[in-house]
Amino acid sequence: MSIAQGARIVSFEKDIRPVFENRCQPCHFPGGKMHAKLPFDRAETIVEIGEGFFSRIKDEQEQQLIQAFPEQQTD
Repeated sequence: MSIAQGARIVSFEKDIRPVFENRCQPCHFPGGKMHAKLPFDRAETIVEIGEGFFSRIKDEQEQQLIQAFPEQQTD
């Protein structure tokens, strides 16, 4: 999949991880059961969970970052 010219690349470490740590870490933490089952740094997990992320993440900009991340991953 190609990235639109001029579109900013979404970085998991810089853009996505802080959102997840802020919104999800109380339940989904490294070493925890849910972390092992759902590795959030994998684009496949984000695609699989889809809109389910937005039960905790209401901010539209944060939602857009999360949606853009898997779209920018290459096979």
